[in-house]
Amino acid sequence: MAGLPMRVRSGRLGVAAAYFDGTPEQVGRIRTWCAGATGLDEEAAAAVKLVVSELVTNAVRHSASGARCGRVKVTVEVLPGQIVLVSVTDDGPRALRPTTVPTLTTHISDTATCGRGLRLVAALAEKWWWTGFRGGPLTVWALIDPHRDLVA
Repeated sequence: MAGLPMRVRSGRLGVAAAYFDGTPEQVGRIRTWCAGATGLDEEAAAAVKLVVSELVTNAVRHSASGARCGRVKVTVEVLPGQIVLVSVTDDGPRALRPTTVPTLTTHISDTATCGRGLRLVAALAEKWWWTGFRGGPLTVWALIDPHRDLVA
């Protein structure tokens, strides 16, 4: 069935991983899957869902994951203390497009229609980073404390 995640086995206990179609319509399904994979209640899972949503959206918009037959791999691990490690791996750069890597922009215009996603990830995550190499698939990671007080 198209659109259903393909679960993959992880070498580590307590790690959930799946491949999803690289379409904007899958983002909601991925949020729900991630929340279920954490085992957290709806309120605690909110930050995880928002972060994974931004990371998947970026992969779909800026990589071959958003091209025909593209996909993203999403991995979720709940670490001691219920800290959540989320990663999204893309399919690498799109053909005939500039190769990009995730970076925080220094200034965003009030009228800009994009450029805020990684800022949101940086605000919600204890730490975020990416691995891979320019010109190949990239994995963007975020370490999230779902119980952190975001108002303080």
